[in-house]
Amino acid sequence: MTTAEHGAPIAVDGLAAEADRFAQGLAAELAAEPALRFQGMPSDGDSHRGYRALGEAGWIGVHWPERLGGRGLTALHTVACEERFGYHWLPLSGYLLSVKTIGNALLRFGTELLQERLIPEVAAGRVLFCQGFSEPDAGSDLASLRTRARRDGDRFVVSGRKIWTSSADYANWVYLAVRTDPDRERHRGISVLVTPLDTPGITVRVHPTLGGGAIGELELDDVEVPAEGLVGELHGGWRVLMGTLDYERVTSEKVGTIFSLLDALAPYADGSEALRRLRRLRGAALAAREHGRRAAALLEADRPASAQSSMAKLSIAELMQEVARFALDILGPAALLEEGTGTLRGRVAAFQRASVATTISGGAAEVQRTVIAHRELGLRR
Repeated sequence: MTTAEHGAPIAVDGLAAEADRFAQGLAAELAAEPALRFQGMPSDGDSHRGYRALGEAGWIGVHWPERLGGRGLTALHTVACEERFGYHWLPLSGYLLSVKTIGNALLRFGTELLQERLIPEVAAGRVLFCQGFSEPDAGSDLASLRTRARRDGDRFVVSGRKIWTSSADYANWVYLAVRTDPDRERHRGISVLVTPLDTPGITVRVHPTLGGGAIGELELDDVEVPAEGLVGELHGGWRVLMGTLDYERVTSEKVGTIFSLLDALAPYADGSEALRRLRRLRGAALAAREHGRRAAALLEADRPASAQSSMAKLSIAELMQEVARFALDILGPAALLEEGTGTLRGRVAAFQRASVATTISGGAAEVQRTVIAHRELGLRR
């Protein structure tokens, strides 16, 4: 049980059950949306209608302060709800960036002015972010980013290029990692800025993917960002970026999708070996859930969470690939049927495609193991 800032205690399980009913209904509504395509995981799909519906119904920022549009509950409430959203395969890409990742980071690192301007709009489902981190030569090695931001009075002038920009074709704001001091060592001269995506000088390009979706690219040509768009300290963006990634790696929605797929596969698991694998995968999913919940609790308490967030991310990424192999083994050729056809309406094929990238996107598995080794186990570099 927990208590909101105002009102009676609210049970996590009770709120999760309410979220489950809402998500089931919303999923049914969105199923007829022509622009929505399954790509395998809820983090791969976008829907303006779905995002606004979450905001209008009060499911964005469940643990955020009531004064900023949230419900004033706890991070445990939020991750329990996100698991139910994932269970029903809601399109969550914009939500995961705008709420779980960037919204939480703004509450932790943003100025009061930024919080009051943006957080209520995110909570209402009106502001949707994309994340401008990766570049052609800066993926897992984020500190090598080259996009420059030059201070010019009360503004920054930004030039550079960003790739792998999820939700760029849906978003109306961008969260940018930029280099503000090229003469400092590479981890020390980075800052984080936020600006509307329609700011002059920003060009958005969209590239289709084999999975049926799209990935974005941003060209930034002398983009003027007011100084009030700075998140955290000037040249202190590395700390902001690492804290932002801690939130991103708590992937509770993927736990929900895994449980959904395992439930759907259960009737096809004939024989003792298939049932044994199914039970083991369910156990691994429960363990992954606990990794995510512990990371969320540490973040809420403002305690070091990098290692635990990496454990949560790594456990889910590897489990997705195991579940995909299990589905292929027990379904055979039927697992390859695409969206809207055959067994499980093509979700297995989509899940299989999505699983391939999970040990790369959001921080490669090798990076996660390095973080765990140094920050949890205390091993030397």
